Order: sequence, then structure tokens, then C-alpha cells
Amino acid sequence: MSDTDAGRSSAGSPWRRRLQAATIAAVSLTVVATPLASAQTTQAGLVPQAVGKVPAIPHGAVAAAAPASDAKLNLSVALAPRDQAALDAFVQQVSDPKSPQYKHYLGKGQFGGVFGATKQTIDAVTKALKDAGLNPGPATPDGLSIPVTATAAEVHSALGVDFAGYKLSDGRTTFANTSAPKLPASVASSVTGVLGLNNLVKVAPSHTKPQGPAHAAANPSATRPNTVTPGLCQDVAQAAAGAGWTDTQTFWQPGSLSQSYGYNTAQLYTQYGDNGNGVTVALFELEDFDWQDIVDFQRCMNAHANVNKIVVNPQKPPTRPVVHTDDDQTGLESALDIEYVNGIAPGATVNVYQGPDWQDATSADATAVYQRMVNDDTAQVISTSWGTCEYNVQAFDPGRITAEKAIFQQAAAQGQTVLAAAGDTGSSDCYHGTGSTNGSVLSVDDPAGQPYVTAVGGTRMFGTNGVETVWNTGNGATGGGVSAVQSLSGAGNYQANVSGPGYSCARTDGSTCRQVPDVAALASADTRYLVSFGEFTPPGQTQPETDWWLVGGTSGATPVWAAIIALANSSHACAATGPVGFANPALYAAPQGTFRDVTTGNNFMSVSGNTSGLYNAGVGYDLTTGLGTPRAPQVVEAVCNAKAGPAGSAYTPVAPARLMDTRTDGTTLHSNGTRQLKVAGLGGVPATGATAVVLNVTVTNPSASSFLTVYPDGQPRPISSNLNYTAGVTVPNLVTVRVGDNGIVDFYNLSGNVDVVADVFGYYSTDGASLYKAAGPARLMDTRDNGGAIGEGQTRTLPIEGAAGIPASGVTAVVLNVTATNPNAGSFLTVYPGGTAAPQSSNLNYSPGQTIANLVTVPVGTDGSVAFLNHYGSVDVIADVFGYYTNSGDGLHFHPTAPARLADSRTGAGLINNNGVPIGPGAVTQVAIQNVNGAAGNNGPLGTAGALALNVTATNPTASSFITVYGSSMQRPSSSNLNFTPGLTIPNSVVVPTNGGAINLYNFQGSVDVVVDLFGYFA
Repeated sequence: MSDTDAGRSSAGSPWRRRLQAATIAAVSLTVVATPLASAQTTQAGLVPQAVGKVPAIPHGAVAAAAPASDAKLNLSVALAPRDQAALDAFVQQVSDPKSPQYKHYLGKGQFGGVFGATKQTIDAVTKALKDAGLNPGPATPDGLSIPVTATAAEVHSALGVDFAGYKLSDGRTTFANTSAPKLPASVASSVTGVLGLNNLVKVAPSHTKPQGPAHAAANPSATRPNTVTPGLCQDVAQAAAGAGWTDTQTFWQPGSLSQSYGYNTAQLYTQYGDNGNGVTVALFELEDFDWQDIVDFQRCMNAHANVNKIVVNPQKPPTRPVVHTDDDQTGLESALDIEYVNGIAPGATVNVYQGPDWQDATSADATAVYQRMVNDDTAQVISTSWGTCEYNVQAFDPGRITAEKAIFQQAAAQGQTVLAAAGDTGSSDCYHGTGSTNGSVLSVDDPAGQPYVTAVGGTRMFGTNGVETVWNTGNGATGGGVSAVQSLSGAGNYQANVSGPGYSCARTDGSTCRQVPDVAALASADTRYLVSFGEFTPPGQTQPETDWWLVGGTSGATPVWAAIIALANSSHACAATGPVGFANPALYAAPQGTFRDVTTGNNFMSVSGNTSGLYNAGVGYDLTTGLGTPRAPQVVEAVCNAKAGPAGSAYTPVAPARLMDTRTDGTTLHSNGTRQLKVAGLGGVPATGATAVVLNVTVTNPSASSFLTVYPDGQPRPISSNLNYTAGVTVPNLVTVRVGDNGIVDFYNLSGNVDVVADVFGYYSTDGASLYKAAGPARLMDTRDNGGAIGEGQTRTLPIEGAAGIPASGVTAVVLNVTATNPNAGSFLTVYPGGTAAPQSSNLNYSPGQTIANLVTVPVGTDGSVAFLNHYGSVDVIADVFGYYTNSGDGLHFHPTAPARLADSRTGAGLINNNGVPIGPGAVTQVAIQNVNGAAGNNGPLGTAGALALNVTATNPTASSFITVYGSSMQRPSSSNLNFTPGLTIPNSVVVPTNGGAINLYNFQGSVDVVVDLFGYFA
């Protein structure tokens, strides 16, 4: 910095111990992490505040006995994400094929530490619940809910909730809260609702009444010679013919269906699916299933999926046995879902997540199943054929809508695709919804209407020519329409340019109503799915025969789409780009020809008592079949080969130049303030074409502990920080930030007042010439051993070319970790190209006695050197090299990623064998890099990386120490990446080679918490 005020207020005891040099230099991007300085404390509010609403009374309900005082309730206290706007922005960016952060998902277990409620919030809500007399369990890993099991009497006493009983028109006896739950005002704003206070909303499967059965020999054998594509065995084909059923006319089986949707040769199946091998599909179920049904189906279809049952709530499992009759089809939905995922993607693993029986399940029970599927994060695809009318959910249990949305956003952030059936009762989804307040009201199905779910509608199809119409056969019709609850807006509005015939939306805030469905597949009640369901022993025989039934509904269309997405994930195309993730943005951006456009029919069920409107099919998107039915190979191309952002960028160094100094231009950042900085066309940055700019950013004169976030203008502010600082401390850090489309980047300050200085050192562009090459780590300069401290106004020149393995020529810039130690005055260092005049810029600010490091990327002078200028007093300087840029053409390009938290020792997230404890003295903790951004091994972008660009932050240190970051297959170098003293939070950029499956973090002495965030990689 260029005046005597800079860096003079930092406190810290002198550290005389010999410093270690940094491991490897870093290019810093915006940090995806909870800003370390953002923790907020609240005063205890004594006045109770409602955290939910009283449900409406169902139409036709009559009074019944209220729950007994000792009746056990399983509740879920739903928590709001810590920064909803940042979560919205992140999901939009990783799901948008046009975003440079496309498919750079959060790694397994990272969501809670990045977007879930903070530990402070969870602790405060937990304490409030305990203070009220409840016994809450641990928060879910995503930080989105706290489970509570209590009696009705305990809930009444703790939350002020009264209960009543009702008998509904379908004969069900239900209970509901007649008053809203209340919590102290100090925590109420963090709670979006309490689920489980009623069981008015019944989630039901979306299948039609089955036809059959036809009987075939038990243990059917697959006699087909082709083992690549699915198909029907001879035993069952003969049984179907004997029942008068004809493939593609009366029924469809996996072989004929996959051929109709585009996998008509073994070569296509292999090229665009690899049978689903290596992919897991998770199924949402609220009933049990019969293993023999699945075995019989697999034997006939030559499928071989590994099927696993995962009981979500062992204390409340399904209570009804599987029943194989046409009057009670308990288990039929599960069989249909498992069999058609298995039949169309025969190599995929199927995980069946089983919740309590659907006749008794509360909203807390249902959302717990979704939450477990997402938190486990073992499945790339999640499919649910269960739902209920959105109108009822909003009337009877509105907290569920909000809780589901957060769960499905988490799935999108992690790269999981969620598909849901659009329902089987047409445009009036509530018509058959027991307890509806108005059976004729227009409504979509929930969760199909959720904005982060791909909703699947239904068609009617006869014959192999693939001509399809809207499914509407009187006894069922595809769900579809306009959500009265959900909306889309801004950059995340993937439906911005579509509106189905009949679309009407009353939004006045610039958003649009969510339209359903997104896509469709076979669902008709008269051209149905062939399902193995039960066994029958004929009179006079001792050997059972297998029962085969025909069943329709969008609950069949949904697993078909789930299987196609599974095939996409296992294809060569997605192996190169990463999992499909939230599919809607890619599907709506897909080229013409990706879908069959269904243009005939409507979804108006003209039955007595239903007087609502209708939606017609039409050319392009409509509210009956969405975008259309799949041409599966083209769908795979659309969801896998969408361009994942720009190609890697090359670096262009510029002469260091000051672009912003709020101390002199009068724009000091105030609390919650943002400052725009135009970088395009200034300081050597071109007016157009720069993808990212490299800045040295310094904060000074902070009046409060806070953090600074630097991000591209025109984009939502991310939940991130680039610099964390305490009051009175001057902190620098190297920041690489993507440039907004208008050439501007933004600087955001959380709290207090702070001045910001920004100096440019280079930029990235696709037509740049300089590529990165790793070097060292090696010490190039230590004035304590050679030359002595740099005095006031003195310059020390350091040769770069030809040193420590760096070429003797052709070096355009060098990456150094520069450490200042033993300063006797507050001052700053300027690092600049040798042989040139010192610029008005700074790289490192320090106070008397302080030891501090910063990453520096500086152009190399024509004489092959760089220079170090100290402005005041004297200081020792250490410079370690970690890489350089060259025009030789054989280096690595830089690829910015969506910021992702790799590890946080405060929670244990991302760390191997660490359960949320600080790193102790002399200890090494490992950070797993597998599955980062959805990539495992060589199946994603990190498989080609030569180095990772990180931001490493040390916080809560108990002693003066340093952190060394290095690859797990390396010997620990004699170096440090960041130095710190007790009581300070210090960040620094790090570039670490990807040698080994983990990153090692070494702490010298004392204990310290460390946060590691990924910002990009070199490849």
C-alpha cells in the first residue's frame, strides 16, 4: 500500500522461531464456504413466535377423538438454509449448461457446512427445544432439520399446540394441530416449520388399477441370446399371449419400450448407456415389496441389478404385508418402480428407501425419506412415484412445501437428479385427493411441482411406430398444469421462454409460475406396463406360477425416465463431463429433435363433480406432456454433452497497477455494502475477452471483524469470502475472480467499515499465451541467511530464470509465496518485475513484530528477475517458488470451478478420521479429494488436474504456528503456506499438486481449525 497508515494497527506477538517456506503457490478464486467472520449472535427473545400455520379442516371431515396424551409423535423441526440467495445462485450455476461452473457440484457431506443452518443456529434451536422440555436428537447432516420424538402432551406443553381428531370422507381417522407451534423469537426466524403435527395429507402412489393376472411358470428363464438390451423371456411372452395380451398394443415391456424410445440396437445401448453400470438409482417408497417379484422379473428380463432395501425409520416400518390381489395392491408400486428401472437400465444398482406405510405416514415421515436419500448421496438418480395434490399440501401442511424445496435444492447442489410422477388425475389433481377442500380445483402434484424436480407426465402409445397422444382414458389422465405455490425467476428460470396452452399466472413480482410436467413417457391405463407381482398355485398343482399384471400411470413413466438418466450417467459422454444433476436447465436448452413432441389430446378428466378447466397438447411445450417423450440417445447427448463452461484459460501478466483505493476515492465500504470495480479496459486488462482477473486485494482500517467477498457483477453474491479479518488488522490476499459480462467485479463487506485496495497483476483469457507449470516448492530467498533485512526504501532483486528448475528463458510470470517476518515498523512490500520502476501497488502489509505470508503472482522482468521494495523500517523476507507461467505451450490451463468446500475441521466435513476437532500440534490431517465436484477417480474434471487451486483459512489458533499443505503421496516439504498468531483468522491461497488421493494439512504447534475451499484446477 502506498501510505504510512497501511498495516500499522495489526497486533500480534513477535515470533522468533525460524519460518518454514510455503509449499506451493495459489491462484485464489471466490471461496465457497461460510464466511468465517459471519457468525451472528442473537439476544434471547422471550416472546414466543409462531413457526407454522394452523391447517385447514378437510372438506367433509367430522370430529373424532383427539390423540391420547401419551401418543408418540415423530416431529421434524425444519431449519432454513443459512443463505437462501447464495444457495439459489449456486444451484443455478452448477445446473446451467452455459455457466462456467456447470456440473462442479458439492462433494459428499459438504452441503451442511456450506449451506445448512450454522452450528450457532442449530445449537440455539436445540437449546430452545430442550428448554421447553423436549429431547431433540442431533441435527441431520445437511443442517436442515432437527428430529424430535415426544408425546402429544409434551408437544402441547413445549410448543403450545392443541390437537383435534377428525374422520375423513374416505374413512380415515386423522389428527391435526388446531394451533400453531411456537418457539422463542430469538430462534423462530431460523425455523420454517414443524412437520409431523398432523397426518391429514396422504401421499399415494400414482398407478392405475391393475389388470390381470396372467400366470407363467415360476422361475422363468431368459433364453434370449442378446444380453445387452432388455427383453422378454419366452415363458412370460407365452403367458401374455394366452391372456390375450399383445406386446406394444396391450402392454409394453422393457425391451419394446427401450426400442421405441431410441435404444433400438445393442450398439446404441452400449454407446449411450453402458447398461447403467456404476450408477445407483434411489427409489422413494412408503410400502414393502416382495423379493420374489423382483427375482422373477430379473430372470425373465435378463436384468441383473443389485437391489437393496434401506428402512428409513426402523421404529415405524411399513405395517401392512404385501398383498397380491386386484383389490389390494400393497407392494405393486414398489415392484413397478424397481422392475422398470432394472429392466431399462439392467446394470444399475437400485436402492429402495422404505418409509412408514403410506396410509399412516405424516409429512415428517415422508420428508425424512427424501432427506435420507439426499444425505446418503450414494445415488445419482432419485425417483418418486408417490405424491399428493399441491393444493392439499399447502392447505393442510404448508411447512412441508418449504422443507421439500430445501432438500431437493441440496440434491441439485450435489449433482443428484430427482424425478417425480406428475399424477394420474389430470388437471384437477385434487379430485381424487381424500380430504380436499375443493375437489374440482386446478392443481399440480407435489413434489412434481417443486422447482428442483423433473416432473414426468404420461402418454398413450400403440405400436412400434412410436406415435403418442396425451394419456386421458377417463379412468385416469396425466397430471399437469400451473403451480399455485412454486415460482421461477431470474437466471434460474429454465421455463422463462415456454408457456403451455392455457397457462395463466398471477405473479406480480417478475417471476413466473412453475409449469408441470417437464417431460413424459408411457402411462396409459390401456397400454400398460407388464409387472411381476405375486405367485399363484393352481388347484391340484404343487408348484407355484408367477403372476404378471398390467398397470399404468405416471408412476410407470417416472422410473422409465429415471432409468434413462441412469443410462446417461453411465455413458461415455457423462463419464467425461460429470453426473447429470438437476436436469431441467439442460432439458429445456436441448436442441430440437431431443424429444418426440406430443401434440394431440388434453388432460381434462370429465367426470361428475369435476368442473375445472383443461390443458391441451400443442406444438412445443405444453401442460400435458411437457417437452415431450424421450429420444433416449439424444437425451443423453443433451444432459451429458452440454458445454461445461469455457475452455481452460491462459494467463497474461500485466505491469502491476492500482485499480481501486477506497481511502482516496471516498468509497469506504460500510456494513452490508457493495462496491463495483470496472476492470475491463483498465491496468492492461483488455476491454473484452478477459475471463478472470488476478488482483491483490488488501483490506485496511476495518472497524469490526468481518469478511470481504469478491465476485462477478451481475451474478448473485455467493456464500463465500476471500478475506477474513478482525478489527484493526490489515490483511492481503491474492484473488482470482471471474469478470462479469459487463467487465465489472463486485466487492461486498459484511459488517463495520473497511477500506479496500485492489491492484491488478494479470488476467486469464481463452486466447492468452502463458500456461502454468509447477516448480519447487523451493526457497529462492531468505534475507535472514543471505543479505540481511531489507531496509527502509530499499529494493532487493531476485533472479528467477534459471533458478530451482525454472527455465533460463521464456518465463512470463512467477508464483511465489512471500513471507515477511521480524518487521520493526508497520510497512508493506511491493513485488514487481525487475528492471522496471516500482509501481503504486502492494503485495504484503504487516505490523511491527508480525509474521505474515501472501501468495504473489508477478511478471518477470526482461532481465529474468523480480524486485522487492520495502517502504518503512526494516523487514526480513522469504520467497518460495511454487510455479511459473511460460509461453512454451506445454503448461497447464486454468479452469475455474464453482467454489466448493473440501474440508472444515470445525465440523469434520471432508476430513479423513476427523470428527470435528482442531488440528493438534505436530499433527497431519488428510482432506479427501475423491468425489469433489461430483468426480470420482478419473471420471470427472479433477481426474485430469495437475494441481488444485485452494483457499486455506486458519482460525481459532491457540499458538503462533504455521500450516503446510501438500499432496498425500509427497514427503512433507520444509515450507509453510500460511503463518498465524493466536486470536487471528488468516487466509492464504494455495496451489497443491494432485499427487495422491488426499491433501495433507500439517500444523506446527498449538491447535488450530482449518477450512479448505476449492476454486479451480490446472489441467
